Amino acid sequence: MRPWPVASVAAGAVLLVWPALLNGYPLVFSDTAGLADMGLKPDIGWDKPWVYGPLILLLHWSISLWGVAVGQAIVTSAMLWLAARVAGVAGPWRHLGLCGLLAVGSAAPWFVPLVMPDVFAPLVVLCLFALGWGRFGWGLSAAVLVLGTVAVAAHLAHLVLAAGCLVVVLALRPRRFFMCAAPLILALVWLLGSNWVGNGVLGVSPYGSVFALARLQADGPAADYLRSVCPAIGYRMCEWSDRMPMDSDDFLWHPDGPIWGNNSGPLLVAPEAARIVAATLRFEPVQALGHAIANMGRQLLHVEVGDTLGPQHLDSTVGPMLRTYFPIAEMDRFLASRQRAGELPALASPLRLTTLLLLCCGVAGTVALVPRAWRCDRVLLGLIAMVLIGVLANAFGTGALSGPHDRYGARIAWLVLLPPAFAVMNVRRLVRVIA
Repeated sequence: MRPWPVASVAAGAVLLVWPALLNGYPLVFSDTAGLADMGLKPDIGWDKPWVYGPLILLLHWSISLWGVAVGQAIVTSAMLWLAARVAGVAGPWRHLGLCGLLAVGSAAPWFVPLVMPDVFAPLVVLCLFALGWGRFGWGLSAAVLVLGTVAVAAHLAHLVLAAGCLVVVLALRPRRFFMCAAPLILALVWLLGSNWVGNGVLGVSPYGSVFALARLQADGPAADYLRSVCPAIGYRMCEWSDRMPMDSDDFLWHPDGPIWGNNSGPLLVAPEAARIVAATLRFEPVQALGHAIANMGRQLLHVEVGDTLGPQHLDSTVGPMLRTYFPIAEMDRFLASRQRAGELPALASPLRLTTLLLLCCGVAGTVALVPRAWRCDRVLLGLIAMVLIGVLANAFGTGALSGPHDRYGARIAWLVLLPPAFAVMNVRRLVRVIA
């Protein structure tokens, strides 16, 4: 990169990280501690891919989580620049304008400095768009390929997201399909290998059946199946069948619930959970599919920032992790943060209406551009298709398979602002597309 683009990317990163500056500390979540532990302990864990924890270790080195927030901001800003370059609208002032728009009118800045793999969901879409429609030298192509692989592997729902984007590539850029499929293939190889080495199980998600059962019983089909076969079939879950359906989070995490009660744990429950899930899908396939589609639809409407901003459980998760592995000064910064004091939701509240209005405008603008982009701008069409399918695939991979949460939707929904923004950034293109 020449000096001006580098300076623009750096300035864009500052704009995208402003909530952390306001907070006085990177944003954290209760899961942040477990993810960080995966890079600090020899145990790779059971419920999350062994990707994000080791990655952020390279950025914080047990010194400060600020390295993670800054690194994520730079990578996000750089990918926005690269996407604009592919769309033919890159420029220093344009980039600053785009990052400024996202900073004040979208959920992006609330996820960029969040020490969670959620930041990689939109990067999956941007990386595959760049690989599918961009023309770069081998060095930049390799960098995007590596970033895309990390982004896909960082969260299991991103496998579904990447698969959805590949459908778009196959339809619109078939010659680039294998290039775009490489991050997904490499991510699958990594997950298989890490689980084989760390858990002794050759699988993408060796214990994913526990999460699937939690969702199916919360929706009802698995609860119906268990009541129809218990106690004759002898499942351990029969002990809980009269209390199902229950909230999926209670099912998964309550210390006296089906997973952790009676000194069991997910590793012991997973084989039985896999059999119950398979039997439930045979027992009530239509109902299970109906609930999955309904959850996907509800996830599309869960796009507000808020469920990652509070102090809930931080003192019992992030606090002990920082106290164990980081300097005292880092713990002091966390303790002094606005998030821990419970002040962030109120500070974010004034932007809530603006964010929702711009999101609605982004959806309307993106959809409105489809007919004209189909006729005269295939790059813009590719971006539109990748964004729309990406949002839908994300909703299925999270809402249908885990359960609707605002965090899952908000982390990627802001991408719908990009196609209209790129069209506006190029006046000549905008006139041609609208005409």
